[in-house]
Amino acid sequence: MAKIHLLYFDLHTGYYPSFNHGLAYIIGTLRNERHKVTLSHLIDEKDFNNTIRLLEREDPDLIGLSFTTNQKKYVRCFLKTARLSAKLKIAGGVHCTMVKEGVFEEFPEIDGVCIGEGEIPLKQLCQRLEKNEDYLSTSSFYFRTKDGIIKNSIAPLKDIEAMPLPDYSPFNYHKIISDSGECFPMMLSRGCPYGCYYCCNRTLRQIYPNRAKYVRFPSVQHSIKIIKNNLLLYPKTEKIAFADDTFTLNRKWLYSFCKIYKEEIGLPFLCNGRVETIDDETVRCLKDAGCMSIDFGVESGNEWLREHILNRKHSNERIKDAFRATKKYDIKSFSFNIVGLPFETADMAQETVNLNLELQPNFGKSFYFFPYPGTKLYQMCHDYGLVRDNYDSVSGYLESPSLKEIFMSHKDMKSYFGQLQAFFYTRLLFSKIRIPGSLERLLIRFVLIFNKTFLPLLNPTTNNKFILGFRKIIRKIAMKYLQ
Repeated sequence: MAKIHLLYFDLHTGYYPSFNHGLAYIIGTLRNERHKVTLSHLIDEKDFNNTIRLLEREDPDLIGLSFTTNQKKYVRCFLKTARLSAKLKIAGGVHCTMVKEGVFEEFPEIDGVCIGEGEIPLKQLCQRLEKNEDYLSTSSFYFRTKDGIIKNSIAPLKDIEAMPLPDYSPFNYHKIISDSGECFPMMLSRGCPYGCYYCCNRTLRQIYPNRAKYVRFPSVQHSIKIIKNNLLLYPKTEKIAFADDTFTLNRKWLYSFCKIYKEEIGLPFLCNGRVETIDDETVRCLKDAGCMSIDFGVESGNEWLREHILNRKHSNERIKDAFRATKKYDIKSFSFNIVGLPFETADMAQETVNLNLELQPNFGKSFYFFPYPGTKLYQMCHDYGLVRDNYDSVSGYLESPSLKEIFMSHKDMKSYFGQLQAFFYTRLLFSKIRIPGSLERLLIRFVLIFNKTFLPLLNPTTNNKFILGFRKIIRKIAMKYLQ
């Protein structure tokens, strides 16, 4: 039996701490092999010292770090504070997969990097550690040695049904679910077939020898099995949030799933959708199964920017059709948007505001564009010299612009970011107030004009106690509204 301690860095993201679904599957896989697995879910710097003391007591054989690009500065801080004495220190996750051996330059303390999905490679690695065998040839791992870096081939993708069920128990699941209004976040499928230039999926798909299997949906029966197993962990669950990249992608699977889900689970649920996959029949099916809300990536209101810079090839009219369908069947809608994109002008950003005013989503969020390593937009931004010198210090896509003031000033970027945030929160607040539509539109226009006054209340990076309390109240309103 190997002793493994996992570190999940989830600090100051602008979101409430939540599950890492990939780690849940890894935990389930390793525990199925009778290994001892523990987890530190790091959500604040004050967790560092407690975790370091815990590691000293446990003395694990293997320490695994999971983090995103925006968490790197916290990983550096932790590693400078800690003196990790495990036999092997590895890192994994999307960032590590995208930069590969670059992780060794970023973090000299790391011995190995897991490239791609980690369930099977980690299972093999732990077997070799347990038997005191040579582990340097373990598939999907790069290792740093005194003779240089060893790069092993990437293991093929496995069917989801061939893996043990995910295990969320090491997380503080009571708090995570209760803070979300008794909503249990889950993930059934893996992968996305679309090639958005700002997203990791386009690159991740290419690393596997069987890339044709990158997008995988488990059978409906196995999906129900996953859900039921998760609900055993937290029987008080009142609703489910399916975090699949595009829950509505496979229409045949979706229709069959909705029928059986309604019969065997019956809880209200939320999901992610893509506007190209939405029509009346699909939305009606989702509504009948208990769907409460669908999240859509609007991203930009400018069609040229969306098609040529983001590689999202659908019209504004197609977006409007999707939102009309949700309204027709009384399903709430959520709009994701990006501000500060490469080549975006102030007029283009205004189009994003205008489109959302027309869509009238029930809620939404705006993000500053961030060029993630390995994506096509990352390369484009560096080729054209668009990236700010200190962009690597930005710890999130809610913090500040990451590009230079070439096509739009930072002042304008922050203004449109603020307008969108103010609009979405205003829509949320008005959701419980029955007022004429014309009055609501007038009040929203007022909020947009004076959004600088409201923006500090919505700034996710603030530590002001009054503002944190205000946002907690807003969150409670949001969760009640979704019920």
